[in-house]
Amino acid sequence: MKELKSLTAGAGRPGFARWAGAVLGGALLLALPAAPASAEDGLLNRLCAGCHEADANGGLSRIKGQRKTPEGWLMTIVRMRLFHGLDITGDEQRQLVRELSETNGLAPSETADFRYILERNPSTVEALDQQMGEMCARCHSGARVALQRRTAEEWSLHVDFHVGQWPTIEYQALGRDREWFKIAKTEVAPKLAEAYPFETDAWTAWKMAPRADVRGDWVFTTRLPGVGETYGRMTVSGDAEPYTVIGSVVGANGNWTPMQGKVSVYTGYEWRAAVTIAGEKFSQVLMLGDKGGSLTGRQFLTDEDPLGGSFQAAKVGAGSRVLGIVPSAVRSGGTATVQVVGADLANPTVTGPVQPAGIGFNNFGFALNLQSAPGANAKVAVSGAGWTTDLAVYGKADVIKVEPGYTIARVGGGGGRTPPVKAMFMAVGYWAGPDGQPGTPDDIRIGEVPANWAVEPFDATAEELKDVKYAGTMDAVSGIFTPGPAGPNPERPFSTNNAGNLKIVADSGGMRGEGQLIVTVQRWNDPPIR
Repeated sequence: MKELKSLTAGAGRPGFARWAGAVLGGALLLALPAAPASAEDGLLNRLCAGCHEADANGGLSRIKGQRKTPEGWLMTIVRMRLFHGLDITGDEQRQLVRELSETNGLAPSETADFRYILERNPSTVEALDQQMGEMCARCHSGARVALQRRTAEEWSLHVDFHVGQWPTIEYQALGRDREWFKIAKTEVAPKLAEAYPFETDAWTAWKMAPRADVRGDWVFTTRLPGVGETYGRMTVSGDAEPYTVIGSVVGANGNWTPMQGKVSVYTGYEWRAAVTIAGEKFSQVLMLGDKGGSLTGRQFLTDEDPLGGSFQAAKVGAGSRVLGIVPSAVRSGGTATVQVVGADLANPTVTGPVQPAGIGFNNFGFALNLQSAPGANAKVAVSGAGWTTDLAVYGKADVIKVEPGYTIARVGGGGGRTPPVKAMFMAVGYWAGPDGQPGTPDDIRIGEVPANWAVEPFDATAEELKDVKYAGTMDAVSGIFTPGPAGPNPERPFSTNNAGNLKIVADSGGMRGEGQLIVTVQRWNDPPIR
């Protein structure tokens, strides 16, 4: 198992390994040629008009009535290639994704509520109405539906496509107990046409909006597996996409490591980057906002997408913007140096139970030296012109919570080609809020705190089946869980596999937090949009 040595030196933090395969969407979207195709190139007509009929305006049937994300168009093109014999090179495929994303994409506001599926966030639980859950989300996420826009005719044809592509759909669970096709055509399709129409004011306005230039300097904060809170700075440069990314990442302990890679931007805001940090390959799925002045989203290991964290960035020179403080919480009763991360920050003031011992401006914002009294429990406000951020100074947390409180991992390997899917946790401290009672809704979040990690049986059945023994192992320092091997296990009842129901336990300063982890079977089909 590799280590991010330059970030974790002296900190006792273990590193992380990779899956054997690559994320399909990231692998194909990030390696763009230098000269992307335009509508005048005729690529769409040359590759698609053989099967899709053109109307009087040149619009191709089916294609002209749909809008999708870059990943959505990629999935469509790959399906055309695999099932319908489309002859297309890798470069042409990437160019076609770009062209379709620009002409038939989604506006930022149309993706905002569903970006978790693009970012491959492993711990999102969708809230869907019963009909959508039973008719659509029994096979894929609800977000996959919501990240499309179609005409009413296309939504109806989409039902026909499902029956044609998967003829047994009406006979599967939650299909054979109802008139699935009738309900899909007469109820679901009209509902989707109303909720996700092809023509929207948002898309009309976004097509006319000027495109921001992402080239320049950026500062950022993120969280790396086995390392924790980090910050950094990157420079985006080049004459054409994919642009070059070069920068540095700094751990909370002050250790540095280089970062380099490539980035392309689709539809004017969809940032897709592949970067290498300390020899490990990461993907960035981010959204450009604030007229090109900010980035938000998630960065994760390309081959192990559950291992990652949120990513925020601010462009230098685009206005004063603060991203946060690393580390976000420090122990009271001594001196500490924290990094206030942001762009164009000046003239900070500090308020709270601390004494500022010095301020040193740097390429990431500024370093702040603080001294606090023993036992102090308070938020420290650091402010400047148009910005403010908080630091927690704490003597002891009243409550420890495990985040995520519930997630899944998947067995893998065991002689097969599908690798295990890990899970990653962090311990978060809280103070009892105004009511003085810990564990109530008014508790105040401190932030991430160090913890020792362990697993226990979640219930009596898990104890009886010895899930702790078979389901996998927890790294006591990093909070990263590695599932057991896939396949029948002759040591378990009925030779079942190494699935399990585990309680995740974090111990921080004698305080205990708990979460739940379900270790389940492999995901055999893993498209860019699940």
